[in-house]
Amino acid sequence: MIPLLGISVWSIAKGFILVFFLLYIVFSFVIVRQIQLMTDNLEVGFETQLKILSYLNLAFAILVFLAALIVL
Repeated sequence: MIPLLGISVWSIAKGFILVFFLLYIVFSFVIVRQIQLMTDNLEVGFETQLKILSYLNLAFAILVFLAALIVL
């Protein structure tokens, strides 16, 4: 703990971890959007699987963020 400011090093680390998980959620939204745009323009035969994987990635990112909020 920094005595003059009353800030713990672990509090700063927890804040950085939560910000990282928020950025990962934004990145997951970008992946979902890019896959939607790609499947609108191209037909390669496995669009459904790609969409499912992108939504699973987004759900996983949100669940990990919520778990981090609870644990941290």
